[in-house]
Amino acid sequence: MNTPWRFRYPAPLTTDHSHHSAESGRDHGPLADARQPQMPVSLPLLITLGLLSALTPFAIDMYLPSIPAIAADLDAPVALAQLSVALYMGVFATAQLVLGPLSDVLGRRLPVAVGLVVFALAAVACALAPGMSAMLWARAVQALGGAAVAVTIPALVRDLFERDDYARVMGLVMLVMGLAPLLAPSIGGIIVLYGSWQWVFVVLLGITAVAAALFLRLLPETLPPLRRHRPAPARVLGNYWMLLRHRAALGYLLTATASFGGMMVFIVNSPFVYIELHGVPASWFGPLFGVNVAAAMLFSYLNSRWVPRWGAERLLRVGLMMQGGAALALLLVALLPALLGVSAPLWAIALAAGAYIAMVGIVMGNAMAGFMAFFPRLAGTASAFAGAGRFGFGALAGSVTSLLHDGTALPLLLGMAGCGLLAVWAYQLLCGAGVPAELREPAEQGLPGEHAPVTPSETPAPQRRAAGRPRSAAAQAAAARRARRRRRS
Repeated sequence: MNTPWRFRYPAPLTTDHSHHSAESGRDHGPLADARQPQMPVSLPLLITLGLLSALTPFAIDMYLPSIPAIAADLDAPVALAQLSVALYMGVFATAQLVLGPLSDVLGRRLPVAVGLVVFALAAVACALAPGMSAMLWARAVQALGGAAVAVTIPALVRDLFERDDYARVMGLVMLVMGLAPLLAPSIGGIIVLYGSWQWVFVVLLGITAVAAALFLRLLPETLPPLRRHRPAPARVLGNYWMLLRHRAALGYLLTATASFGGMMVFIVNSPFVYIELHGVPASWFGPLFGVNVAAAMLFSYLNSRWVPRWGAERLLRVGLMMQGGAALALLLVALLPALLGVSAPLWAIALAAGAYIAMVGIVMGNAMAGFMAFFPRLAGTASAFAGAGRFGFGALAGSVTSLLHDGTALPLLLGMAGCGLLAVWAYQLLCGAGVPAELREPAEQGLPGEHAPVTPSETPAPQRRAAGRPRSAAAQAAAARRARRRRRS
């Protein structure tokens, strides 16, 4: 575990080069699946991946302080300006279902490059929008570009890393990405204070340009042609149905989704609770909000250090236990008015919510690693499905708690508590008793195939029947002879 990390270039799905050449219409030759030179994981690479992943957090969080100014300047109700946030998240979630499988067809670089161009052009359109209708259209288009980038990054990392290393690298990427919600609200507030809201999109354009330059410079294509799928909408729908039917994988996804939903509830409701309800000055909200983000970044970093020693599965369980405890604390704080007749103090809300958000980095990173590990050959589709579910549920949770606004902290407290308990329940019900042994102790037992569990549809029937039964020495010798005959043929 102390060896330096290296990109692994995955083996092709098949070594039958003539079959693939016939399908593609060109002769790839025996070197078509040659591996790229190994590239060490470096700080510039992590910054690039984190910056690409942070484009949407920047687009949302840096935009929030300018909503009242945009509504006033474009002569529109504030509620309509707020709708642009929900519209962005809705389009962002839905588009991933289509754009994710495209990365399995086209490779990883092209969708990211096109997404960056669309995102940048939409930022210009937002800055020049003459009315709220044009602003809403531009934000929807920008969400399409952001989705193309965001949905491809996890698949790109999955191409290169095995399960525990995937969890470790994605933890570091989330650490870098966490700077966006930490810095974006303060940046947006400063821009609106000293300039016009249009400069928010100019700054966003500059961030996009830096991310594009780093991406084109540092990241190669990670999905070779022999591993790509042919475009087939029916097959994509079938793949999504397969993801839905995979019990353990769905458990990991629901765990990550519910944990993320609690964080979105906090993001949507915390300005009112802190500023309006408890009288925190607006200038202090950014730093207080940033403390929670900094805690999540710290534990994301610690997770990347702990994964090689303890394994992603064990850390996921510990993170869920702590996040579940924070959810119970939030529930208790919510019940204080009914039990003691006193309103929930801000320090209690901040501590319980901070403990919850601190664990998001551990829970989400390791749960997503568990989900992606089941589908090494469908990384783009799996990433799209996960991203759509995560952001879709986050938008739903934030919208529901906003509609339940009653002038108290109850929507925030009950929303976060419900999401945290839902994450624990999903894991215990769908994953806790059914996780294969090789996933429970990844540091001690090698994983099959590409160091990821294969789905039942990918496992031959004789292997499924034999799973779980010890093999005798004679059976092992017979299997070795069969393998030698296959290699000679």
